[in-house]
Amino acid sequence: MNQKKIEAIKETLVTVFTGFVITYPLNLGLLYIALEILEFSVLMTSIFTTAGITIAALIRVFVIRMYYSNINDG
Repeated sequence: MNQKKIEAIKETLVTVFTGFVITYPLNLGLLYIALEILEFSVLMTSIFTTAGITIAALIRVFVIRMYYSNINDG
């Protein structure tokens, strides 16, 4: 395998692993806030947690992508 494919595999593994590590506790926290504190309905809880996880994923993937693009450029 060439170096470019190996770097792509590393970046993919980091993205997926950090997604698991961050999303699981974030989901539990958001569910607690939505159900226990804000007392949302099921639909609102779903929208709230989906929005929170989506925002976290966008930030996480952006940071990882910027990190790997700096390594590849520099």
